[in-house]
This record gives sequence, structure tokens and C-alpha cells, in this order.
Amino acid sequence: MNQWIRWDTGAGAAEPSWRWLADALAMPALLLTPPRARGDITLPASRLSETSREKFTALLGEQGVREDKDTRLAHGARGTAADRLRLRAGLVTDVPDAVLVPRNRDDVLAILRVCAEDGIPVTASRGKLHVAINLARMDRLLSVDFMSGLAEVEAGISSTELARQLAARGLMLSADSFATLGGHITHHDAPWLHGMKVATPRGLIPTPRKLPGIITSATVRVHALPTEREQRDYLFPDFAAGLAALHEAERLGLALHDAQLSDAAQTRFTARMAGARQSLWQRLEDIYRQVRHLDDQVCALTVTFTGSDTALHRKRFDALAARLGALVRTLPQRGDDSEALMDRGVTVDHIQAFATWSQLPVLYSTARAALDQAMRQQSPRAGAHGLVLAQVSGICADGAQLRLTMIFPRMLGDGVAQAQAIRDVAEKAFAGPEPALLETQLQQAIRQVLDPKGILP
Repeated sequence: MNQWIRWDTGAGAAEPSWRWLADALAMPALLLTPPRARGDITLPASRLSETSREKFTALLGEQGVREDKDTRLAHGARGTAADRLRLRAGLVTDVPDAVLVPRNRDDVLAILRVCAEDGIPVTASRGKLHVAINLARMDRLLSVDFMSGLAEVEAGISSTELARQLAARGLMLSADSFATLGGHITHHDAPWLHGMKVATPRGLIPTPRKLPGIITSATVRVHALPTEREQRDYLFPDFAAGLAALHEAERLGLALHDAQLSDAAQTRFTARMAGARQSLWQRLEDIYRQVRHLDDQVCALTVTFTGSDTALHRKRFDALAARLGALVRTLPQRGDDSEALMDRGVTVDHIQAFATWSQLPVLYSTARAALDQAMRQQSPRAGAHGLVLAQVSGICADGAQLRLTMIFPRMLGDGVAQAQAIRDVAEKAFAGPEPALLETQLQQAIRQVLDPKGILP
């Protein structure tokens, strides 16, 4: 389900520093480019046959089969910038013909059986009949094994709702934020994932690895709620120093419940787009540079310490950070400005992957270089370019999650192709080694067994 498109123009975020951003992108100005009015978008009639509709309605009830315009539009983009731009322009070739809302895993299995029987894909198939499955009603904590520290959770739950249900039992998961648990697991590596149950046209499969199908529930590693909690903000002289601090903290076993390290570009962007707080930040930044004689490579780190030894762990990390040249500072917080940026002719896209500690610096530098070149080549005017912002989170013994945000001035009239070209470069940079021929054949064989009719994503 797409959560990016904001048709309600009255719900926008506070006006950011557009002049600074235009200069940063080497653009003379950032033009208003609002999305096409929702009322002006005409959807083609649903191509779902009456026979299939009757089957789904008998299974899910009238409220479980939704073909109204708003619901279909809300499921019309898969999250990439190119998808969102198509929807903003009113290009609705990927909008599902119906949205099916199951109540439990048995409903999901039944939906897949009907789809296989009637040849209906459950993934976007441009210009062709397909349906979407919305797991919003599957948002329960199914069971908790307190002795093993494991909990089984339905895949439609959000991170906020999961945190609430776990907290009622004195437990917590992690600091990861997600719209749905299943969507997060599908697109990201999750170090807290123990296993999952995947629905396929051939049945339900318990598995520790991702398989073709619809994740109906996941078993996750949970922990007791901390008795103490403290958040600290740091400024490091550069990205390498911040990474070194996180790696060493993990090696020493310091209780960092949530750590988010922003590179220099992300730190600078957050500060400049913080609106009214910009002047305060600028004073802090000036003081910091004067004291440390630093350039514009300053990087921000936000850490949450938890546990009964919070004060001890915080003091040890303070000392570690100080050895690496960091200072403690209160950092500006920024909400999600993505839609406001899209409204001003700026395209925003994200990509994320897990990397080991040894891989992370190399992936960071090579991906940034490739994207910087791609955004210069795909610019609306000579000399214009984009910004690549990086953030590291989800640290564990093996490595951490690296998230890159691409921000670039849009080619008006050709923004979809531009966004897709830049996305392709990002995905190539983040792609691992090509799988061996035997592994590829094995994956194809598994898909053929589980999804012989080819209806799954």
C-alpha cells in the first residue's frame, strides 16, 4: 500500500529552506509540482470477473473485497520514486482491480487458491488484471514464548501497534519502524527475525528464509522492556569515526537499543531543513568547528541506551566517542519531508541493505559515487546534481543496515524515466554477487513447485 501520496494539500509539513536546497542542487529555483488532483484521476473499471468476485465475496464478505477508487489508488504504487511519480501524474496502469482484505492466514491461503484457479496475479502486472492483498486486519500478537524470548506476530501489524502489544506483556522488539511487519521482512534484512510462515497456492510453509509467497506471520526475538532509558546525541568529525564508535560499542557489548548514524550529507540536510531550528543548529555547528577545527564532514549520531546499567554504558560510550573526537550535542529532529519535496519538483527515493562491518565502508563509498554520477547525468540542466544522504542503523555483531536517500531535481515531463534510471544504478550498486547457476536453477525450481501458475510476486 502506498503511503507517500498526499492529495490533501492542507496537511503539508512546515515550509523548509527551499532556497538552500535549490542552491545545493545547483538549480535556479524549485518549481511547485503538486500531484494531479485525485478527483481528476479516472480509473478504468475493475476487470475482475463476476465469478471471481463472487468467490472472493463468499470468502471475505463485502467489506473484504474493495473496488472503490480511493482504496485502489492507495495500493497503486510500490514505494519507489518512479512508482510514486506515475501515481502523482495520474498514470494508473499499475492500480489493482480489487483489494482483498483477509482476516487470518486461512483467508490468505483461500485467496491464493482462488487466484491460482482463476489465473489472477497478486502482484502488479502493468496493464493487466491483478489484485492486491492488504493484511491490515492481521495485526495480532499470536503467542509469546517467554522462556525462549520469541513471539509470533501476524504480518499486517505496524511497528507502533506491535510495540504497544509487546509492552503490555513487558516486552519489546527493536527500534525498527515499519508500516507492516511482513512488508519490512520482505524488503529488508531483520537481525531479530527467527522464522516466518509463508502462504503459497500449495499451502502454508514454516521457513527460516524468504520464499515466494505471502508472509502471514513471523516469529521474532523479543526482550524485556528496559528499566532505564536515555537518549544522547553526538557529533563526530567524520563518518568513519562514527562507524568506528558503533563497531567498538557492539564489540564491547554496550547496550545501544537504537543507534542512527547520519553521514555528513544527511547531517547537513537535516540541519538546513529544520526550519526554525536552523539558526540554533548553525551556532552549535560553528562552535563545534571552531573547537575541533573541522570542515563540513561533521556527522550526527543519535543513541538510545537501555537496561539496568544505562548510566554505566552511556559513560563508557561517552569516553569512546570522546577518544574519536566527538562532542555531545542536542540535534534538530526532522519529520518526513518527502511529500513536501516531491511537491517542489524534487524527487526522493530510498534504498537499504544490510552490510557487514568490513563491507559497509566500501558499499557506502562506491554506491555514493555511482549515484552522484548518475544524478549528474540525469539532471534537468547542465551543472545540476543530486544529494546522496546516508544513515546507518540496526547495528549488530556482524554489521548494520545502510540506508541511502537520493534527492535530485526532477526532469519535468520525464521524471519517471529519470527516477527509474537512478534507481537502477542504486540497485546495481547494492546488489550482491550474481548467484551461481545451480542456485538460480534451485530458486526457479522452488518457485515452480510453490507457484506453478505464476501468480505470486
